[in-house]
Amino acid sequence: MNKKIFSCFAFMLVLVSANAQIKWPAVTNQTKPWTRWWWLGSEVNKKDLTTVMQQYQQVGLGGLEITPIYGVQKEEALYIPFLSSKWMDVFDHTLKEGKRLDLGIDLANATGWPFGGPWIGDDDACKNMQFKTFSLNGGEALTDIIQFMQEPMIRTANYKQLKSEDVLQPLSANKNMQELSIDQVQFKRLLPLQTLMAYSEDGQKLELTDKVDANGKLNWTAPQGKWNLFALFMGWHG
Repeated sequence: MNKKIFSCFAFMLVLVSANAQIKWPAVTNQTKPWTRWWWLGSEVNKKDLTTVMQQYQQVGLGGLEITPIYGVQKEEALYIPFLSSKWMDVFDHTLKEGKRLDLGIDLANATGWPFGGPWIGDDDACKNMQFKTFSLNGGEALTDIIQFMQEPMIRTANYKQLKSEDVLQPLSANKNMQELSIDQVQFKRLLPLQTLMAYSEDGQKLELTDKVDANGKLNWTAPQGKWNLFALFMGWHG
């Protein structure tokens, strides 16, 4: 037999032998598709939880990610407060049914989107950055105050016509968060200055943060040349 033909034939036998060893992996709930499962106002009960979980299992889902969130208007009487004893009871029922039906159960970190809750204060809240620019010639001092006022805004998921002044600060002071269904809110406030940098046209750079007093006045006179100043402030994303 031609050596080339023999080598090709031997290689094909190796491939066939290798393919014969390949087995389709076992199907588990982790290899099936999962879905997000919104609990609107956590308005759930054990009977209906069992019913829909059986339906999810029958159509081939492998698991559910529970995301508690604001509820349906005019259904407030049926809301179950997040992490209350009643909420924990229906959640425990869901875990037991998940085990019985071989449905994986995942839980979002908290209520809402993005995750959060009344325990999140300003220090830990989501932040954004804002900036202002100024220009000076050599020998000039800045007359503008280095401040950034965050303008108020509010957007709700239920499209009610609210103003930011209708919402208490801090947010944890509002006892009707489900009803408000706030999607985004920013309060009017001065943002803290993080950094003030000065750059000259010839490549010099100076940090001037410590030359700004508590009232936002810059105590500095520009050296010779043209200077661009960049003030960076940290704000609350809302």
